[in-house]
Amino acid sequence: MLRVREHRLKPSVRLKTQDEIVEFIHARGLVSALGGNELPSFISAILGKPWKPSAKGFTGWMDWWSIKISGQSVARVSRDIEGRKDILATRIFRRTKTFVSNKLWPILDPIVKHHQDPAVKRQILSDIELKILETIRTEGSIRTDRLRKKLKLETKENNSKFHRSLTHLESYALIVGVEDPHPEKHLHANIWQTWDTRTQEGKSHASLPYSEALSKLFVKTIDACLLAREDQIPTWFEWSSEMQSAKEQSLLDGAVLRSGDYLVSSKVHNVNS
Repeated sequence: MLRVREHRLKPSVRLKTQDEIVEFIHARGLVSALGGNELPSFISAILGKPWKPSAKGFTGWMDWWSIKISGQSVARVSRDIEGRKDILATRIFRRTKTFVSNKLWPILDPIVKHHQDPAVKRQILSDIELKILETIRTEGSIRTDRLRKKLKLETKENNSKFHRSLTHLESYALIVGVEDPHPEKHLHANIWQTWDTRTQEGKSHASLPYSEALSKLFVKTIDACLLAREDQIPTWFEWSSEMQSAKEQSLLDGAVLRSGDYLVSSKVHNVNS
């Protein structure tokens, strides 16, 4: 099956080196860090079998926790990859950690810019989210603990609100984080930048119209998934309500095909024909 091969879901085609992982992310464009959704999965491709977070908790993570890739732990490899100049990690897809190749940054850029518009920002962001975004923009680069201190949100009662706000900002790709590679002892924290700061070296100067960017992102996402239930698509992106016309246009253009309850990448049709 094409999905098994393309998503590396059997031992004979699993990813064995860090170079293979990087190539895998660039080839697919969007890759889920853990899995359990329609995108190809970083962990599943390393294991060579489907994996998703489960109620087993830590015992489920033991499936891959001890695996070494190019002599490094999977967690270390994941951190190194999200810190690369040509790949970033954000939460645009189902609000879960997703690796995004720089090949997609020119498509995402007009979408992020649209949501940076002052009027749109006020519609989608709370006061605290606006303050977080402005502080990260002003600082250029700031670690989570220092961000909390600057915003006077250090007390425990602010934990949930603060982290929920970060996730919301990540889900629009307005901010991008990478784990601090040199933390103090016992401290795991992200270093945050705005989208513009994080991607300034990896974007072309030509900018797509917003509607065209939505259509291109939709097709690229279906290509990465290969197939997906159509009724699940409204749950993918924060801006999914605006992608209905992009979906219809992609179907008209033949870039995406409909098969019963599923939408299918034209890649699948080309392989099978």
